[in-house]
Amino acid sequence: MLKIIDKIIKEHVFEDLESTNKDSLFKTLSEKIAVISSPSADAIFDAFKKREKEYTTNIGNGVAVPHGRIQGYGKTDIFVGFLKEEINYDSDSDDQTPVKLVFAILSDLENPQDYLLNLSQIFFLVNQKEILDKVMETKNFEELQKVLDAFKKLDEKFEAEKQIKFLIELERADIQIKAYELYSSTHAQQKSDLVLEEYKKYKDTILSKIDISVLENYKRIKESKGEALAKIDNYKCSACNVAIPKMTVNEVRRQNQIIMCFHCGRILFTTD
Repeated sequence: MLKIIDKIIKEHVFEDLESTNKDSLFKTLSEKIAVISSPSADAIFDAFKKREKEYTTNIGNGVAVPHGRIQGYGKTDIFVGFLKEEINYDSDSDDQTPVKLVFAILSDLENPQDYLLNLSQIFFLVNQKEILDKVMETKNFEELQKVLDAFKKLDEKFEAEKQIKFLIELERADIQIKAYELYSSTHAQQKSDLVLEEYKKYKDTILSKIDISVLENYKRIKESKGEALAKIDNYKCSACNVAIPKMTVNEVRRQNQIIMCFHCGRILFTTD
C-alpha cells in the first residue's frame, strides 16, 4: 500500500488558501501548520525556504511539494493545500510555473530516510495522470480521501517488479532500434532491415505488457527529462548523482512499488 495516503488526515488538509506568490503561500501554510503542530510558524517557514533555495519544489502539472526538516520534530507529516487561485510559483523564472495544489512535508532533521521515502511516494502518486486528474478536481478533504482510497492498492495493481523490468527492456529495444535505423540509413543491407523489424515486433510485445498508466508516466518523464529510468549506482541516482538513502535503496530492491528519485523524478531501479 502507498503509505502516504494514510498520512493525509483531515486536520492536515487546508482549503481555499489565498496566496499571491510562493513566499505568501509558504507563510500561509506555515501559520496553519503551526496551529496544529509543535514548531513555530517562523521555524516552519524557514525550513521551507531553506529547501527551496536548493531547487524549486514545483514538480509540474499544477503541483508543488514544498518540504523541510526541523530539529526535534520527531516524525514525518504530510499537509495538503488547495489554492483558491493558482499562482506563478517561480516568479523569478522566465517561464510561467502555475501551481494550484500543494503537498507539503515536514520531518525530523535526524530522520532523512522516512522523509525521502514519503517524498518519493508523493512524486510517484502525482505523476500518475489518472490519479492527478481526479485529485486536481477535488476541493476538500472528503473528496480527496475518496480519490486516494481508490488507489491504495496502486502498487499491487501495477505489479511493480514486472513493470520495471518491462520498462528496462523497452529502453533496450529502443536503443537497438535506433542503432539499426542509423545503420540502415548508411548501409544497403537487407539483413539489418530484417533485424530492425524483429526488434520492432519485440518492442510491440513489451508495450502490450506494460500497464497503460505506468506507460503514460514513463513517456511523460522521458519527454520532459530525456531519460525516464535511473539506475542506483553506489547508493546514488545515476541521472542526477544525488545520494539515495539505504532505506529507499532497499525499497527499490524489493520492487514492491515503483519508486522515483526524490530529486530528479526519474524511476529508480537496481540490478543487484
